[in-house]
Amino acid sequence: MAIVKMKRLRLLALRPDREELLRRLQSLGCVEIREPAIDLSDPAWAGLGKPEASGLEKAREQSLLLDGALDTLRRYAPAKDGLFARRPEVTERELFDEGVYAQGLDSARRVMEAEQALAAKTAERAKLLTQKASLEPWSCLDAPLDEEGTAAVPVHFCSVPVKTDFAALEAAVDQDAGLAQLVRAGSDRELQYFLLVCHHSAVSACYEAMRPFGASRVTLRGWTGTAAENIALLDNRIAALEREEAECKAALTALGEERSVLRRCVDRAAQEISREENKSRLIDTDAAFVLDGWLPAENGQAVEKLLGGFNCAWEMAEPTPEEYPQVPIKLKNNPVTGPFNVITEMYAMPAYDTVDPNPLMAPFFIIFFGFMMNDIGYGLLMVLGTLFFLMKARPKGSMRDMMTMFFMCGIASTFWGCLTGGFFGDFLPKLFDLTGIAAGVSGYHDASGAFVWFWKPVFTPINDIILVMVGAMAMGVVQVFTGMAVSVSLKVRHGQVLDAVTQEMAWWCILIGAAIAICGSAVAGMPAGLGTAGLVILVLGAVLLLAGNLIRAKGLGGITGFVGDVYNGVSGYFSDILSYLRLMALMMAGSIIASVFNTLGSVFGLVPFIIVAVIGNVLNLVLNLLGCYVHTMRLQCLEFFGRFYQDGGKLFRPLAVETKYVDILKEEI
Repeated sequence: MAIVKMKRLRLLALRPDREELLRRLQSLGCVEIREPAIDLSDPAWAGLGKPEASGLEKAREQSLLLDGALDTLRRYAPAKDGLFARRPEVTERELFDEGVYAQGLDSARRVMEAEQALAAKTAERAKLLTQKASLEPWSCLDAPLDEEGTAAVPVHFCSVPVKTDFAALEAAVDQDAGLAQLVRAGSDRELQYFLLVCHHSAVSACYEAMRPFGASRVTLRGWTGTAAENIALLDNRIAALEREEAECKAALTALGEERSVLRRCVDRAAQEISREENKSRLIDTDAAFVLDGWLPAENGQAVEKLLGGFNCAWEMAEPTPEEYPQVPIKLKNNPVTGPFNVITEMYAMPAYDTVDPNPLMAPFFIIFFGFMMNDIGYGLLMVLGTLFFLMKARPKGSMRDMMTMFFMCGIASTFWGCLTGGFFGDFLPKLFDLTGIAAGVSGYHDASGAFVWFWKPVFTPINDIILVMVGAMAMGVVQVFTGMAVSVSLKVRHGQVLDAVTQEMAWWCILIGAAIAICGSAVAGMPAGLGTAGLVILVLGAVLLLAGNLIRAKGLGGITGFVGDVYNGVSGYFSDILSYLRLMALMMAGSIIASVFNTLGSVFGLVPFIIVAVIGNVLNLVLNLLGCYVHTMRLQCLEFFGRFYQDGGKLFRPLAVETKYVDILKEEI
């Protein structure tokens, strides 16, 4: 349960062995390749260069092709995997099988070709439908669409807004132009359409008369024959396209059988991209290449065994203190504390020469979350829900860690619920009162005889507010002091003993002495002299704090530093401990909201009570999950980590086989 010790790997190997060596390192999964600290523009390094990027480009193109094919199948041939379908298991040899990969790429091309053909036919059909819609207003006319009339009597296709009074339009044309006739066609939602047949001498007069009505000429170029004839042709072509689209969709549906191969190939392409990206960090010559990277010290023998099979030279060395900022961070924890890596990674990785916060944070996180949730029903739902998800879906990475973390928090919620008697709030008391069997339940009853629980609760959030408040602040004091103890340990390890004594230890004396002095003077029945002992301890702490400031800054600077430390320390510790009152607030809020929903439902009878209680408690559970998670995170990241945590580390990301759709059975390749 610590930060894993790392070693630096420097490797010089022959270029013909590069691909196989990288593949074997990827299978081993414990070496992170870094960019060597070499300036290739320096003439001293002439002859060195970077590997070609063509392999990476090819791998990315193949990945895009495979992902596109899978996305297409999701639309046209949805998988029937189910929410908790188990991922297939394959060996690395099967994952990297070239024949399967070639088959997957071929299937992906066929899927994309079918999708492109379908898209082209769909686009063409949409275009024809648009053309048909533009011809339908003219379908009642027998005149060909390319009709232009004669030199003496031209024919014009025209339109006016749909709200135009066509009779008034005809009257205006007849009055102002004469020698003209308007032949009404059809209309759509925006326009009315008509033919203008007039003597060539009256054309200008007709348009002048129609201008106030918003008339304009319609161009129907490229059409021959009547509108009805062209619509019939369009209908035939549209029907043919619909049949062709159905055939394309059927072909895509049939290609859905290739989904498993495509998924495996997507994972294979991801490995190719990862390996090519790592290869781009190497330094090449015509005959050899240089690799610079990091690996866990515990994997040193496995890497040496692998490298022994190649004609190469290598060096493994412990990092120097100057290299600590470059060392990648890997956290090694047990099954209880390991899932909390997800919290640490969201915050920031610790520096290499510091402490892994997970073993310290995990018990506080679990206890605080359970304290705020404090309900047997909610806790059991969390336990059963996360356990079912873990067993059925077999999630990986952060999702697995998150579910495992909520599983443990569910156990803590159940434990605190047993102490407070909460089961979906006060669901059982309300249920037993409504059914009239409360008096017959062999369990605990309050003074009025109403059923409360099967055993007497140790405390309840609503009735024991002071106890809950004191308990929340006490847990805060424990965590703050734990953070201070870790800080002392780190300072002693790094030779900063004076700082540890005159800072954290001094504040221990001040805080503990103040608490003892207050209890000795304000609490009845305390031993005589307890208050005096507390004052002595407090003064000792103040002297240590002052001495530390005088040593670090002589004279007046030490005095002002001491005053500033006292002010900042008192306000800081006081506000930090008060922050833990959010534990009390969340505990009470969850209990009160559940009780409100249960009470509202019980007003209307048994059936409405069950309906309202189920809906209300589901909403309350969701809100509590979010609230408890966020506020527990806040307490860890601010009040706890702020005492000792030194960030700046970079997450260890080795070249490894990481898959999405399949699980890997490890074997030598």
